[in-house]
Amino acid sequence: MGASYSQIDLVKCWNSNLRLTFNSLYPLERQFVKGIDPKIGKDKWFRFLTSAILGSKGIRRDLLQTAYMRIPDKVVDYFQSDDYDYWESLQRERDFVMMDSGKRIRRNEIHVPQALLREERLARKLANQHPRLYYAENASYRIPKSRKELQKSLEDDQEITMVLTIEGAHALGTDRVQSIEEISQRVKEIKENWEAPIFFITYAHHFDNHLCGHAHSIPGMGKILMDQSERMNAGFNNDGRRILKELLGINGDFERDESLGYRILIDVKHMSARSRKEFYSLVGKCLDKGDRIPIIASHCGYSGISSLDRHIELEDCEVDDYTDESGKFNAWNINMCDEDIEWIVRTRGMFGISFDQRILGITKNDLKNNPKRNGIQLIWENIEAIIKSAYANPNLSEEEKPLVWNCLTIGTDFEGLIDPVDYYPTALEFGLFSNNLIFEIEQARKKSGQKHLAHLKSREDVEKAVEDFCFNNSKRFVAENYLS
Repeated sequence: MGASYSQIDLVKCWNSNLRLTFNSLYPLERQFVKGIDPKIGKDKWFRFLTSAILGSKGIRRDLLQTAYMRIPDKVVDYFQSDDYDYWESLQRERDFVMMDSGKRIRRNEIHVPQALLREERLARKLANQHPRLYYAENASYRIPKSRKELQKSLEDDQEITMVLTIEGAHALGTDRVQSIEEISQRVKEIKENWEAPIFFITYAHHFDNHLCGHAHSIPGMGKILMDQSERMNAGFNNDGRRILKELLGINGDFERDESLGYRILIDVKHMSARSRKEFYSLVGKCLDKGDRIPIIASHCGYSGISSLDRHIELEDCEVDDYTDESGKFNAWNINMCDEDIEWIVRTRGMFGISFDQRILGITKNDLKNNPKRNGIQLIWENIEAIIKSAYANPNLSEEEKPLVWNCLTIGTDFEGLIDPVDYYPTALEFGLFSNNLIFEIEQARKKSGQKHLAHLKSREDVEKAVEDFCFNNSKRFVAENYLS
């Protein structure tokens, strides 16, 4: 699994010529390290068996948890303790990443936490053998504090522009507060007192955040260790609707309220289909009043499903390796359907393509019988399906349909608990990826009668489209919407 090695640390970012990153601040949800609670109902025998084998706590469970999550046992103990607080953890993460912002590092050092002397020597030996993995020279990153600083950083190839986001509204401490007023006050504190802004928040995540329903996201072995059934596939509650509006800076009449501060955009990844349906209703009301709220799906794949209502109908079908009718795409409602794509295009939002092979549609059968698909073919299939979805959508005008090309970018989910597509396990393979993508699109455009590729007249056009996908679309999007 990808959690066992670093995929996109700053050394790899620098050496891969990556110059714009979206850094997700994420206090780990404690349900990842808690035992499941056996109870009557769905999967009751599975739950009882798991509880009997592992226990709800103790050494057996911690050993397996450490192996699955690649988290040291001492850290697991901390996450399980009452000392662990999401809001405090979020602020510590913020302070950590802000610490070296704007500094120029001549050459980074290598630190192996709590390592024995032999492990230190091994690390330095590996670093000397693979310097691009371990060393960055004359390197710098900057977290912009203003639109002016953002623009200057984006144009400076000698530093990485790091945009801060938050993964999951649970990070606001929704599990421990006495009232929703405390969460409201924390949103205000982020907007008014934090040194650098938060660009967007992935509103839902893997478990109940007490605000809105989350989508089914944990497959296979993960179900032995954790239970995400609480409010899974549910919609918003009243507290969730209030905090959503305050993040977006709109009042009860769906009008922009400057007293609520700058707009923190909403990422719909991990939101259940029911929650997304309600969110789009809010976005539509604002759009009717002339206020366009760009929708972000930061690290997703295409589901192959037509609508959110259809996703809701199919919730109980979401077993491992569940695909759409074509057999190509992961049809869980954590992925984006045709209706989601319509809203992203209408609002000039952004769809980040995940590099997680499972999210993109690789099944056990593929790994056994069609392993070559698990590469650039898989990523291009998802990109092309998203583009075709927009071009085939009768609700989008002929002027709107081509805009889908501007709404796509890289959204790897690197450093998440993912297994990346073969050939691109880290940021160091981005150059290879872009060359492979150029080849795939160039081959596709040579086939006749394809409306969604008709504007690509030459290889130079294809290279420009890939450059837009890899950088320019994100650069333009963040420049238009930062601190808006």
